[in-house]
Amino acid sequence: MKHQRKAPHRLFAETQMGIVTRYGDWFHTTRNQISTFVPGLLDEVELEDLVKSAQAWVKSADSLSMILILGLLLLINPLWAVLATLVFHGFWYFNKSSFVMVSLNKLLQVLYKDGTQLLVSLVVLSYLGLMGRYLAAGIGLLFFFVLKLGLLRKLWDIIYRKWQDLPITLNDRVMKMVIVRFAMHLNMAPEQIEQMEEQIVNMAGNHRNRK
Repeated sequence: MKHQRKAPHRLFAETQMGIVTRYGDWFHTTRNQISTFVPGLLDEVELEDLVKSAQAWVKSADSLSMILILGLLLLINPLWAVLATLVFHGFWYFNKSSFVMVSLNKLLQVLYKDGTQLLVSLVVLSYLGLMGRYLAAGIGLLFFFVLKLGLLRKLWDIIYRKWQDLPITLNDRVMKMVIVRFAMHLNMAPEQIEQMEEQIVNMAGNHRNRK
C-alpha cells in the first residue's frame, strides 16, 4: 500500500484506505473524495485543517471531560464529580458529531493539546493537595491518565460496536459533519451527501477486511 510516511511533525498520513492520524484515528475518506463531495472546498480549506478539526472533535469528549472533572472536584463531592463526568463523557462521545461547529474548532484544538491539559491539571491538582483534599486530588490524577490514554473512548467503542449495527464509525460521522459544516460556512453546499456516506461505508468495510 502506498502512503505518505508518518513523520513526527505530521498530524496524518493519506493511504488508500483513507486518512490515519498520528494518534491512530482513522477517517475513511480521501482528498479526491472530498473534492468530489464538495467541489472547491479544498481550494478554500487545507486538508490538514479539516483533519485537525475532525481530530479535535474526536478527542473532545476526553478534553472537555478533563476540564469538567477538574472543575467539579473543586466544587462538589468527588464521587458526584466522577459520576457526572462519566455521564457527560458517554453522552458527548456518542453524540459529538451533532455538535460540530466551525466556530469551536480552534478552542477544541487548544484544549486537547498535551500542554494545555497538563498545565490545567497541574494547577488544580496542586491546589487540591495543598488544601488537604487528597481523595479529590487522587481521583483527578486517575482521570488524567484514563482520559489521556483514551481508555473511556475505547470502552464506549466496544459498546457502540456491540449495540449499534451501523456501518459508519463515530470517527467518520465526525469527519462527515466537519466537511459539511465547513462547506456551509463557506456557502458551498455539498452536492453528494448520500454518496459521501456510501463511499465512507465502502472504504471502512475494505479497511476492516484487510485487518
